[in-house]
Amino acid sequence: MLDIRSLSKKFGLGASAFHALRSIDIMIEEGEFFTLLGPSGCGKTTLLRMIAGFEQPSSGQLVLDGKDIAAIPPNHRPVNTVFQSYALFPHMTVAENVAFGLEARGAKPEEVAPRVDEILEIVQMAHLRDRKSSQMSGGQQQRVALARALAPRPRILLLDEPLSALDLKLRKQMQLELKRLQREMGLTFIFVTHDQEEALTMSDRIAVMEGGRLQQVADPRSLYDHPANRFVAEFIGEANFLPGSVAEGKLTLAGHPPVPLPNQDAASGPVTVMIRPEQVVAGAAVRDAITLDGRVEALVFSGTDTQVTLRLTNGETVRLRTPNNSHAETTFQEGQGLQVSLPIDALRILPEEIANAA
Repeated sequence: MLDIRSLSKKFGLGASAFHALRSIDIMIEEGEFFTLLGPSGCGKTTLLRMIAGFEQPSSGQLVLDGKDIAAIPPNHRPVNTVFQSYALFPHMTVAENVAFGLEARGAKPEEVAPRVDEILEIVQMAHLRDRKSSQMSGGQQQRVALARALAPRPRILLLDEPLSALDLKLRKQMQLELKRLQREMGLTFIFVTHDQEEALTMSDRIAVMEGGRLQQVADPRSLYDHPANRFVAEFIGEANFLPGSVAEGKLTLAGHPPVPLPNQDAASGPVTVMIRPEQVVAGAAVRDAITLDGRVEALVFSGTDTQVTLRLTNGETVRLRTPNNSHAETTFQEGQGLQVSLPIDALRILPEEIANAA
């Protein structure tokens, strides 16, 4: 549906020029919930603004339904945006705010009222249609902003961190609500966020960006389980990184003899080994695992689980997470000696030149 081809954006001239985007290539499918994820300054909002038409590319193409839209002004693109600030008119009612977008696009009066009714039912705001937007909560305002953007039936809805101003509980509720709306309406959503948990919760696919470059595009499970490099592994969830080396298909970690690496095609040489904290097992009673010795350095209780930080005898640090439930038999204390097992099939090998490239 949307084919982003070698898209670049440069601000300024000469030696002081800043490259906000560098040769971005992405294909977004129709009806997909696609998320642009990355830290502040990575280029995700610049890319969103270019799709909306608020910024012009320095080079490359934006092809929507087979047509390059880079030169088409924002008000003539089949695209609408929900902004972080919502940008509602405080003197207007909910219904008037939603109608405004339709009227601005030249909709006939007899078309506006039924469409306003229809979209307010979809976002579950019909009962507040006559209330001023300034008299509503943040979650309600967000729904009105969504309704206004959805009313003209855009081909693509762009969402620029629309949940960032909400408290944690409401933000989680609205994550599920956004995904429900997207599925029910069959629209293509392009969502910008720096919150990796938010991206994992809602997205069909995620593009991880850093420094104006695309680091990896994949579905949430693939990003989490098979990150392309160290930056992606660190940005998506928590991870342990240990130095090691590969030779003749075997992995060597400091303090442990070489072990075979089934189902991983790792080139010989120095590598970074990644494993998620929840995959580290306390104790040595695990088959096909690397067992390392250490001492408990810190404990962090977080409700559902406890994070244990272990200082290994080789000087490296490993974190593991254990559930806090009635079936958990292990009790940890700071300073105690502890063995941990790293299951071989949970290890991910990141070659040094790739791991450091991000």
